[in-house]
Amino acid sequence: MGKGVILAAATSLCVMQAQALTLDTVEIAGNACETAVGTHEVREIAAHRFLIPTGLYIRKDEDKRVARGTCTFALNLKAAAGKKIVVSDSHQTTSLRAYPGNTRARVDLEIFKAGEQSVKQTLEVEALEQTSKLEKSLGQQGAVVETSCGGSAILRGNLAGTVMGEGRGRVFTRDLILSIEEVDCAN
Repeated sequence: MGKGVILAAATSLCVMQAQALTLDTVEIAGNACETAVGTHEVREIAAHRFLIPTGLYIRKDEDKRVARGTCTFALNLKAAAGKKIVVSDSHQTTSLRAYPGNTRARVDLEIFKAGEQSVKQTLEVEALEQTSKLEKSLGQQGAVVETSCGGSAILRGNLAGTVMGEGRGRVFTRDLILSIEEVDCAN
């Protein structure tokens, strides 16, 4: 009887491992991405924590009035039968800098399921007489996107930065980190 229990447990473990969530590639596009535009591997950096390579860098010198840039991503999510995929707890470290001369630096982040509205997260600094700096994380706690039970969805993200005014400025963000987990539909 002991051998039967061990065999049943080993078989269950193999089945559970075969059904683990796999995220293959993410499509990156934009004119200010730190990563090359195209298809990239999704890296798991901790249990259920994934890195999406959407770092952004925009720089404006005094000779320009405006500098803009974007970096976007699209990630296909497909849940197994009886499961759903939950995307939660986004985190993107951001650094904004505006130098004197009536200059503003701004970054906007949206994460959403394709075809649905999102909540835009924004950070902004303005420099009139003195340099203005801000280093902070953009992020959402809790569930950001869920697939239907056994369903699929495209997870989209838009990151946009703008520096405008008479002085210099820059916008820099690190890669996006998300929790992505496949759970039973009852949860």
